[in-house]
Amino acid sequence: MAIQLGDKVTGGFQQFADLLLTKIPLFTVAVALITFVCGILNVFLPVTSYFGLSVSNIALFRLHTLNTYPLVHHGFLTFLFGLAGIFFLMPRFERRYGTLCTIAMFFGFLEAIPGIAFLIACYVSESDSVFVGISGWTFSLLTMYLMNLFYDLHPKVSAIPQLVRMVLALAAPILILPFDFSESVVLHLTAVVLSIIFSLAYIDILLPRAGFLVWIETKLSRVVDAIPNYISVTEAAYYQRDALPVQDLGSNSAGIV
Repeated sequence: MAIQLGDKVTGGFQQFADLLLTKIPLFTVAVALITFVCGILNVFLPVTSYFGLSVSNIALFRLHTLNTYPLVHHGFLTFLFGLAGIFFLMPRFERRYGTLCTIAMFFGFLEAIPGIAFLIACYVSESDSVFVGISGWTFSLLTMYLMNLFYDLHPKVSAIPQLVRMVLALAAPILILPFDFSESVVLHLTAVVLSIIFSLAYIDILLPRAGFLVWIETKLSRVVDAIPNYISVTEAAYYQRDALPVQDLGSNSAGIV
């Protein structure tokens, strides 16, 4: 019995490893692995205090915290729920925009603007709260899912009026207030509002230009071709429902909603 149980565990782990290596896009897997490693390191080192977002960290010129705060977590449950949301929603986004564009967006305006809003809220309230966790990304992806940015959205969700979907997206961060009544709600709400505006194609100017991304991928073609599950800009163009040509990817959120 013990041998059979061990074989099942080994087989399950092998299936999960195969799934990571063959099915899930690169950025999603990388975020999961980095988050897992940071969680282990946090047991021995003050990872959250050094990589978490706070007014005092910014005052110490730890500007990297504007990019690193989603990758560290205070507790196991927040890590588990956040990662579950990422595994469910991030692959859709990465296949639609490509790995390089996804990295630029989630380590760019989709992360920095909510982080700055959180810092302003902490400064006004004279708080030195430290924010960590991937929940801001999760709220962003959930909002885009509700706003029908993904072509394979469930038909029942697509049938919901757009205004109702906006209200649902805005209500989601407020529902967790009883569990976390802090300045973090400002970050979550900013992430939701920013994602709604992006889904309506009003800030496409913040998207990296497709021509520039193609140029980078061409220069690094040998490296890119060797990386498993990397989604190129060209592959992302074919994935999109509207079959937009590569040169139009700079404004590819237009017309989706």
